[in-house]
Amino acid sequence: MKRLVLAAIFSGLLHTPVLAGLVPQIPNDPGLIHLGPKQSFYQISSDSGKWWDWGLVRAPVEEPTVFNHGYGTDAIAIPFDMDGRVTFAPIYIYTIRPETSEEALLGKLIQGVTTQNDVRRIYGTPIRAKVRGYEVWYYEIRVHNPFDDMQGGHGLR
Repeated sequence: MKRLVLAAIFSGLLHTPVLAGLVPQIPNDPGLIHLGPKQSFYQISSDSGKWWDWGLVRAPVEEPTVFNHGYGTDAIAIPFDMDGRVTFAPIYIYTIRPETSEEALLGKLIQGVTTQNDVRRIYGTPIRAKVRGYEVWYYEIRVHNPFDDMQGGHGLR
C-alpha cells in the first residue's frame, strides 16, 4: 500500500510544471521558441496572464486601442544571473502579433554567454527590476494596430 501511495505521488510530481529559476519549465510549451542550443525565448500573449504569474508585473505592456490611436507597447523581459549574463530564455510579451525583427534580435541572446553590456548595445537603456532573486531588464517595443486607429473621428472595428 505504501508503494502504491508513493508511486501516485511521484507520478503526480512528474506531470506538474517544474520551477526552473524565473519561469516554470513546461514540457513541450508552445510558447518556448528554440533557435539553438542556448538560444531560445518565450513568446506569450499579453492576455495570457502567464507573465503576471511569473512575476513580470513591471513589464511595460499596453494594448493598442482607439483611445491611444492604435499604438501600444509590447515588452521584452531579459533575466540575468549574478555574473550579469543572460540566465534564462528572455520573454517576449506581445499585444497583437510578435514582431519578427524583435524575434531576430532575441536570437542574438545566448544564455550563459551574452552579458549585460552586450544587451545594452543591442537594446539600449533598460527598465530594471528584481524578480524572484534575478535582475530583469525590460524593454519597450512600440507597436501599431491600424484597426484601432482613429480615422475621421471613428475607430475602425
